[in-house]
Amino acid sequence: MALMYPGVWVDEVLSRADIVDVVSAYLPLKRQGRNYIGLCPFHNEKTPSFSVNRENNVYHCFGCKAGGNVAQFVMEMEKLTFPESLRHLAKLLNISEPVQAYDPRAEQERSQKERVYDANKDAALYFNANLYNPQGKKVLDYLYRRGIDDAMIKRFGLGASSDEWSGLKDYLNQKGYTQDELAASGLIHVRQGNSYDVFRDRAIFPIIDLYGKTIGFGARAMGDAQPKYLNTQDTIIFNKRYGLYGANYLRKQRDLKRVILVEGYMDVMALSQVGIQGAVATLGTALSPQQARLMKRLASEVWVCYDGDEAGQMAIMRALEVLDAEAIPSRVLHLPQGLDPDDYLKRYGADAFEELKPITANTYRLLRLKIGFDLSSEDENSAFSLEACELISKVASPLEREDLVRWLTAETGYPKDVLTQQVEQLLRKLGPKSAAGLKSSLGKSRRNGVEMSLDEAEKTLLRLMATGHVPNDFMNEDDFESATIAKLFKALSEGQKPMKILTDCDDNQTRSIASEAFSMTDSIDIEQVLPAAEECLTVLRKKKISQRIDAISQNLSNLTGEQKISSLEEIMRLRKTLNSLKISQAEGKEIS
Repeated sequence: MALMYPGVWVDEVLSRADIVDVVSAYLPLKRQGRNYIGLCPFHNEKTPSFSVNRENNVYHCFGCKAGGNVAQFVMEMEKLTFPESLRHLAKLLNISEPVQAYDPRAEQERSQKERVYDANKDAALYFNANLYNPQGKKVLDYLYRRGIDDAMIKRFGLGASSDEWSGLKDYLNQKGYTQDELAASGLIHVRQGNSYDVFRDRAIFPIIDLYGKTIGFGARAMGDAQPKYLNTQDTIIFNKRYGLYGANYLRKQRDLKRVILVEGYMDVMALSQVGIQGAVATLGTALSPQQARLMKRLASEVWVCYDGDEAGQMAIMRALEVLDAEAIPSRVLHLPQGLDPDDYLKRYGADAFEELKPITANTYRLLRLKIGFDLSSEDENSAFSLEACELISKVASPLEREDLVRWLTAETGYPKDVLTQQVEQLLRKLGPKSAAGLKSSLGKSRRNGVEMSLDEAEKTLLRLMATGHVPNDFMNEDDFESATIAKLFKALSEGQKPMKILTDCDDNQTRSIASEAFSMTDSIDIEQVLPAAEECLTVLRKKKISQRIDAISQNLSNLTGEQKISSLEEIMRLRKTLNSLKISQAEGKEIS
């Protein structure tokens, strides 16, 4: 029976669970002011950037941007779902699990999911048994030729589908599964009243989730069938953008320092066979943000080790972009001679693979950039150096920028001080809020005479609102340009607690913004809350007025007569309001 936890019970668990005590069970914390800090468990760092706020029961890492409430911390550390994390905390606190409300729709969905899970499990057993029968000989010979032994076949549950049209369908029908259930599982196709197996004459690779359940299959054709690799279609339990092949073996590895991301199933098994842990593969698609987040749950860093050919190298660049967007530290294992990991292991062995030194993501980007230039040409060497300096200027870490400049010096022959000067010039152009990690604050903006950005103003307003010292009617949702921050503001103005807001966050980015705001409330001077909020609100309203003026101005050429006069008058009124805001801001007056 599908059940839901009552909100009162969830609130009790979240409020009674002391996040400092919970986090301290996983890593040492040191008090700093009213917060506690430590080394982040989600990425490698030497200087603590992981902050725990006891008052709001939230955590936030100012390095990798991970954040959430106490239950979400347990969820990430133990690789649990949110309900499982709540149950885990409830047991620690001796809180009894409640009698829950019955949800008919959830019960129906749960029942459907269970049937699909069961069908996939029985299908996996069928495929595995086929492998050692006459109809599986072709696949078994193929696996042996690829160096996959019986131990690996058993470990990964490999199998074979026959070339019959309905072998699997007939087998599962006999076990009581209906045609609708098999179609919902992605195991058969149904067209014009006829049904037949999806996977025929293929090597079968079961795809297993973190909890050991078979959720789908990858299949390689043995003949000339296309596509060569085929995945289960999207079902109620499977979406290839969310899963990783081999991830189920990593969930319990607490000491795993990095995940090795490879392209193919065979690469995962080849690494596993020689004792190299941590390998996973995407499911026949480019790396997705959802897969990147899953890897972030498994280890603090990702090493990308795709095939050495040009297609593989281009895929590395795309993967690095996704990992950067998710704030996941990444490196690249560069394989020579166009080899893939499986081929490299066969040719050079496990020790040689272990000795490969990963390079930083930005070093790899520079190497890829270098391919497009002939450095023996003075003009091209100069052009490459300029583009490389632009890339380096966007790197957040000063230490990494220094390392990259040294590398560029050796590659181009330009003196180090010249390249450093070029990078610094680009940094100045990017300004104090560039990607080089130069953070500005309200106080710094006032001292330097530089107005904060719209994004900074909105985030600062959210932090100030989270202190509880800004009146609810001070601003409204329309003042925010970011829909995400407007949504968080609305929740705060309605009196929702930070823990509840974090529970309801739909994605990691929203959760990160919220946890950062809720982690900084104790560091804000209460007397400065309202003046700071007025400053931020002025920035937002000036931006909106400027945008309105631009929009009207762009449309003026399309107007005539009274319409044009009316638009010009509106521009004059808006400019007058804008000037008033600027004067009030300069004089430090309150805004109305």
